[in-house]
Amino acid sequence: MTNNENNTRALHLVGEARYQLERALDELGSARGWGLWDILGGGFISTLIKHGHMDDAESHIREAKRLLEIAGELAPDAAYLFQEDNHDFARVADWLFDGLASDLYVQSCIADRRRAVEELLSRVNQLESALRGGA
Repeated sequence: MTNNENNTRALHLVGEARYQLERALDELGSARGWGLWDILGGGFISTLIKHGHMDDAESHIREAKRLLEIAGELAPDAAYLFQEDNHDFARVADWLFDGLASDLYVQSCIADRRRAVEELLSRVNQLESALRGGA
């Protein structure tokens, strides 16, 4: 493939990754909303739904990572390091203790992950602009 074809393909992959990150932000927003409900005494069902949204967000983030890794093979500027998220302790504590402290901790984890995805999305948008200029 020529450099132009590589850039075009990388641009497409970066666009797909951006979409996945936007979906992750939506899921994290939903998780945050359900987390607030959980803090107010939502109980088991709200905890279940909240963690479902968190899991969905992580699936979108993993897919974005996969797409950016492929894009990085085509256009080295597309390679990005991901901050891996492992809040297994938060998940276990939320299920076992399901109290205010664990609910607040999980909300903090959701906010941290949301900030990380927003930062990555900003970098992906910059990369997409750079690839458009170089394509």
